Parts: sequence; C-alpha cells; structure tokens
Amino acid sequence: MLNNVITIVMENELARKILFLVVVAIGAYVVQKVACKAIKHLFEKGNVPQGSIFVNLTRTLIWFFALLMVLEPVFGVKPTAFVAALGVTSIAISFGLQNTISNVISGLGLMLAHVIEVGDWIEVGSYQGVVTDITWRSTTIKSLIGDVIVIPNSVLNTTTLRKMSPLSARAVTIPLDIHPEADMVEVERDIRASVEAATAEWRDPDLPIDLIEQGYGSFGFRMDVRVPLRSMEYGLLARSAIVAACSQRSWLARW
Repeated sequence: MLNNVITIVMENELARKILFLVVVAIGAYVVQKVACKAIKHLFEKGNVPQGSIFVNLTRTLIWFFALLMVLEPVFGVKPTAFVAALGVTSIAISFGLQNTISNVISGLGLMLAHVIEVGDWIEVGSYQGVVTDITWRSTTIKSLIGDVIVIPNSVLNTTTLRKMSPLSARAVTIPLDIHPEADMVEVERDIRASVEAATAEWRDPDLPIDLIEQGYGSFGFRMDVRVPLRSMEYGLLARSAIVAACSQRSWLARW
C-alpha cells in the first residue's frame, strides 16, 4: 500500500511539488525552533533585555532561505531573479531606515557591553537624569524635575556619556559669575555661609560644599557651587534655594 502511494506521488508532478514543499516547510520549522531557542538562551545568559528582535530576525531569515529553496522546484521561479529584484527594493528601503538601523546596532552594543542599565544616572550633552528604559532604538531618562527625555541610541554612541556615581547624582551644581572687582576670599566665605543656611534641610552634613573655580568668562570670574544632598529627590528644592540665596548678592556679576 505504501509503495503504491510513493509510486503515485513520484509519477505525479503536482504531488512531488507538494511533497517537496511540505518537507522544506517542516525542516525550516524545526531549524527555526532550535535556532530561536538557542538565541533566547544566549541573550538571557548575557542578561540582555528585549532579545526578541533578533529571534524574529533569525526566524525571518530561515523562512526566507526556505522560500528560496522551493521557488524553482515548486513555482518555477529562478531564485537569482527573485534575489536581484529583492536587492533593488532592499537598497531603497535601507536608505529610508538607515537611522533606525543605526539605532538598533547602537542599542545592541549598549546592551551587550552593559554600558548603562535601568536605574543609572547619566548625563548626555545638556541632558541629565535617571535611566528608566532601554530599547533597541532609544534610551529614556527622567530628569529631576520630571521631564521624560527619549535619546536615540546612535546619539549615545556618538556623544560623550557620563555615568554618574550615586554621590554625584545626588548633588546639585550651580554656576555663578563673580564680579571681577570682588574680594574672592570674602565671596567664598559668603557663598558657603549662604548656601549652607539655604540648603540645611536637604544637604548632606557629612560632605562639604565644593567651590570649583572655572576661570574668567564674559561676565566675570566663573565659579561652580556643588552641594551634596541627602537624596537626589531634593535637587529641585535645593537648586531653587541656592538661586534665591545668591541672587541679590553684590558680588554677583549676573545671573
């Protein structure tokens, strides 16, 4: 009985095509199951989130090659002609998706190298905040005042990224321009006293207030006042208190 079925199938061209199609489909299904399971295990072992994009990409490639295998035997279409036509289309699409591709590749590098992780405080250009989410395309941070900032991963790879220590993250820095004719000894004494009193409620009493000299600028002598806080949540309150304490000082060149 089985021999008769096999003979009929081999003598019938349509049956042969269907059989070949089924065998290739079953083989592709088995291969993609094994490959996807291995990729998932690899990403989980490396503690890399959102590995599903590469699982889906692998699945797509396996079924693409399976399609190439059946094009000529089953459908009578030359694979070379199909690939050539697809290549022209892919080039056009790639130009439109080049930014997305760049972000995905950058995101892969960030995740594999664990450059940043959720919960880290980072500074990128003029933006500063805590990392709340990392995807293949972008990284989301939340600033002290609650602003949500979405930064493309390609920007993180081409811009200086500062990963802040816990101490640095819970400190506020205020730039001051000191009048050129001011007595710097008296100014520093006044700044320390004013800032200590203004931030006493939120400042870390075990750490000193830093006065960082930055040299002369367009409005006078530039100095940064760095105040360590007990918690980063006090950043906005402390910043406002420092500005209020220093805004009316005679030695202030401008604000």
